[in-house]
Amino acid sequence: MNTKDSVLPPPARPGNLPNFIASNLRLLRKQAGWSQTELAEKVGLNRGNIASYESGCAEPSICKLLRISNLFDITTRDFTRRDFNDPTELALARSTHHDERNDRRERFASYRERCNELGGLIDSSHHLFEYKRATLDKPCKEAEIYSAQYLQLLELSNQLMKEHRNLLDELGRQCS
Repeated sequence: MNTKDSVLPPPARPGNLPNFIASNLRLLRKQAGWSQTELAEKVGLNRGNIASYESGCAEPSICKLLRISNLFDITTRDFTRRDFNDPTELALARSTHHDERNDRRERFASYRERCNELGGLIDSSHHLFEYKRATLDKPCKEAEIYSAQYLQLLELSNQLMKEHRNLLDELGRQCS
């Protein structure tokens, strides 16, 4: 598709990959029916940034590219490397993004499930420890030392689990 509005990527030099950011951004924005200002507001930029990206005068940082590509349900890799002027490329890119997002969600759910399992194992271990300690008549000095070491490891394990849950919560907010 060669119209006066289309922006073609510069010819690839040997060893360089093609870059379709400018043409893809313009195409996707127009398909969505947004002005440059509307797109800029949706991704937290200004109109000048979008104009610069579409004209090929500038390229977005990876964080900005990620915001833009997520808005259009496209991976950053596909956004930069596929020519969406070909409708099959755009459909494939959206399908890929959808599949990758589902895979990430499934992995994330399994991490949460494993976190809960580990927390249960730690709790179970602590309950067993407390039971054994309560039923032991006269613990020897060595048992007292092991007990103190276990309690230190328990505290460390609980702190690590807390940090792990916090990390999963933070990632959950970023990846949703």
